[in-house]
Amino acid sequence: MNISPSTPTLPPPHSLPPLGPLAGLPDSAAGLADWRILLLVTSVNSFTQRVLTYLKYLGLRNISTQLATSDDDILRAAEAWNPDVILCPFLTRRIPDTVFDKWITLVVHPGPPGDAGPSSLDWVLLGDTGVETDSVGALSRLLTSPMAEWTAIAKQRSHWGTIVFQANEQLDGGSVWAWEQYALPEIGTITKAQLYQGQHSIAATSALITALLRVYETVAHTEPSTWLRTVPEVDWSENSVTHGVPFLGGVTHERPLLQSNKRKPDFRIHTAYDVLRIVNAGDSQPGAQLGPLTTTSKSSLFVYGAHVHLNPADVPQHLYQAIGFTRYDDIPDGRIIAVRSGSVFMKTKAPVAGIWLTHGRVPKKAESPLEPKLPLVKAICDAGHGSILENVREWAQEVYHEVPGTWQQVYVRSEDSAQLVYWDFYNGAFSTENCKLLLTALQWAVSPERGSVKVLALMGGHYFSNGIALNTIEHALDPGAETWANINAIDDIVEFLVSDTHSERSDFMKNNKPLCERGIVTVACLRGNAAAGGVALAAACDVTIASRGVVLNPAYRAMGLHGSEFHSFSYMKRCGPRHAASMLRDMLPMSTAEAQIIGLIDIEVATSTSLRHEVQSACIDHIHAILEASSTDIMDGSFICAPWSTYNSVQKGASPPRRPVSLVQFMSENKALAYRYRDFPPLLHYRIEELSQMLLDCFHPTRSKRYHERRYRFIRKVKAEKTPFRYAAHVVPAVPDPEDTTGFDDAPGWTRGEEWGWVGMETPTSLSDSEKTKIDLWYQPSNPRKGSATSSTSSAPKITETRLSTSASVSSDSTGPITPSSSKRSLNLFAGRNKKEKHDPPITPIKPARTLTASPKREWRPTSPSPGRFKTLTRRVSSVILSLGSRSSSPTPPTHVLGEGLDSAEKMQRIFTPVPMSMELEYQIPQIANASDCDFPCLYNPDGTDEDGNEIEERMKKGQRIEQDQDQDLNSSKGCAEPRMTPKSPVVPF
Repeated sequence: MNISPSTPTLPPPHSLPPLGPLAGLPDSAAGLADWRILLLVTSVNSFTQRVLTYLKYLGLRNISTQLATSDDDILRAAEAWNPDVILCPFLTRRIPDTVFDKWITLVVHPGPPGDAGPSSLDWVLLGDTGVETDSVGALSRLLTSPMAEWTAIAKQRSHWGTIVFQANEQLDGGSVWAWEQYALPEIGTITKAQLYQGQHSIAATSALITALLRVYETVAHTEPSTWLRTVPEVDWSENSVTHGVPFLGGVTHERPLLQSNKRKPDFRIHTAYDVLRIVNAGDSQPGAQLGPLTTTSKSSLFVYGAHVHLNPADVPQHLYQAIGFTRYDDIPDGRIIAVRSGSVFMKTKAPVAGIWLTHGRVPKKAESPLEPKLPLVKAICDAGHGSILENVREWAQEVYHEVPGTWQQVYVRSEDSAQLVYWDFYNGAFSTENCKLLLTALQWAVSPERGSVKVLALMGGHYFSNGIALNTIEHALDPGAETWANINAIDDIVEFLVSDTHSERSDFMKNNKPLCERGIVTVACLRGNAAAGGVALAAACDVTIASRGVVLNPAYRAMGLHGSEFHSFSYMKRCGPRHAASMLRDMLPMSTAEAQIIGLIDIEVATSTSLRHEVQSACIDHIHAILEASSTDIMDGSFICAPWSTYNSVQKGASPPRRPVSLVQFMSENKALAYRYRDFPPLLHYRIEELSQMLLDCFHPTRSKRYHERRYRFIRKVKAEKTPFRYAAHVVPAVPDPEDTTGFDDAPGWTRGEEWGWVGMETPTSLSDSEKTKIDLWYQPSNPRKGSATSSTSSAPKITETRLSTSASVSSDSTGPITPSSSKRSLNLFAGRNKKEKHDPPITPIKPARTLTASPKREWRPTSPSPGRFKTLTRRVSSVILSLGSRSSSPTPPTHVLGEGLDSAEKMQRIFTPVPMSMELEYQIPQIANASDCDFPCLYNPDGTDEDGNEIEERMKKGQRIEQDQDQDLNSSKGCAEPRMTPKSPVVPF
């Protein structure tokens, strides 16, 4: 459906505040800003981050966060912080009586009044309407009969909701302070994670803030000793917050845990839409279960990422002939017909052709750590069912333009002279192969044969991007080598987007005319959350648009990575040294309001309550407006873009246009001038400096050990041992967290430059002076490391107004309070934000003699290669390190890549001249104590063995909830033909 208007028009003003139900605290609750609030959570997931950033936006000053690591830790945190109220936006365990008996504790449950149980969203997305009171009978109908036969009753609820109740001894049974409801999308069209991060998070934010205000206004003028005896009004449990009406979605019940061994698609009876429904109801956790695919192994699989392919006539005949069938109708339902980039295509009942399943996970077994989530071909092989793929061929994506009714990882839509590039990478993770596919699609989108292209827009998917694919890396035989390949592949995308005009460029760019010289501007549309390299990817674009409600995590440091993606250029130029440093150093989530104030993004669109199609329309409206606008919009300050593309009166060669020219032309000319008369090094120098640090993270014995251990814990969901101090304002650490210290960046024994020899490459000559391109994380003379979301971001701007308009005026590195100006809108859709010019400390220009061609006499080399400092790795794996990814200088149709491990990888072009390895390196599996202790027992063996079933039941008896949102479950890559290293869980004494 084409949702863009025929002509761009200014959308009507939104009556709702931008970031949540309130633009600011009402006068009657002004004192709430001084309340001490403790967030008690299982993890700082996407919704917790949304709550943190919104509370900060409202001006609440005293917020601390505690991970629910144990009952004792919870109680100690509450006693240390002595909060006025405890908020639990995401909690999967029972709260100790000693806590809710002393402090008002508000818990968010993802269901409306009357609903209870740990699998609320799963039940409703399976199609439970509440008509059947018996849970066993209801589940039997949902899982053993196709939807086409559901004729006697409605096929789904019209609405669902979320509730905020006061914790007591009865799980999900306390007094209701607020609840909200929302229209439920058609089941099968949305996954559980998407519903959680979308409609649920919007409603839960409204309910939680309303509940907090109601508590405050009820108890604020009473003695604290009486607060626990306060009773909410009856009407608050009966009517929803926004519309003030009872629940519209039918009868609610307490439903039991929906165990993983019940979530089984049956291809004998289920249609493709039934399989889609069952998979989506458990995606991203725990997934649907496929029974053993062969007799060679008893292992089942969790599967994820379901996409229906409609027309059987689309399926190439040679695919099913290869597996022994002459007619498509003769293929048994459930048979694997083809693979694509690690995904699997399975036939389903007519008239639909079949279903793609993109990812899988080998179930967790007792005493073993959780396995990574992988492209399904890899998971099938790891589970011992590789023989099922015999003769199965690759069905490559053949075109980049959008083809409805099919599954495309990347596709391009045309909007006049704008090219909109969408991608569907599982949970927003960019694997090496994903990056190569996206780069080729971007090149294709702007190829001359496509006609006159003025705007290249990155539209993303449900996530914009979460950077490199940590699941892929964790599964790799050598994670350091895969990290190196992955970071180079995503850097290629960013280098293509920034398109430096300098002669020093990567080889794949030397035959590409820079986009600014072709009159093309780049636009990033963040319609979903972004993290790490995904934020840097967006920041590298000429215009960055973000939907209000999106949460940004610009930092890499908590994962033990320096990061790349040219962030040291884009963050510094966009935000200035102080904010660039604080974003990376503080490692805290950021709202779009704060990101716009410091210059990380340029335009906010929609409101926090906008649905995806509304956000899409808003982004496309702005793209059309960019195409139709003129240079006047920059000159009068009503349009804001990246500093390298805006008008700079002190830029050499710059002059105000004598007459208005198109905005796209003006931005392109400004960017070309900034590059031609630069006060910064060639952009390749930023990349090389960042990659030098990434080499340390990949292979240095100290830095790599830190990164591998942190990634291992994250991917395998190892239970947290403590709350990071950056969140815990209630703790005054005797010893700071390692990532909060300057020593975290140390690489003992390392000689600068030698790291390139570890991957068989010449030391780049630019390293002689490229260290100046690094962002100084400790730029501020004072940097107190207090832990709350508000106080620890000491360098972040203080938001002093209750409403932030898009016309807020602020310098990127101003030190005083930020006072947004009143809302104004220009005639052309751009909400003017008269931001002062950024004045970054200039980088001393580097003379061409030193940057373009280094003199042989002055060519810089490491003083000592320090051979033998690192452990050995097999030469076979060393050869993998040398392969950085094939990169094309011209667009090509999607390449034919055989199914995940069935063929060897292609030879990949290198940026730099290789030299023989001077040393060899070895990856060692992290030794993590209690690695098998996972907080999510729903991911254990789905066959329901006694030990796993008992553990689930024991968890339920203790009142620990299993419902969860799994953020950034990143995608992966490995194949059957490759040996597999299966980590065990060693007992490591502390």
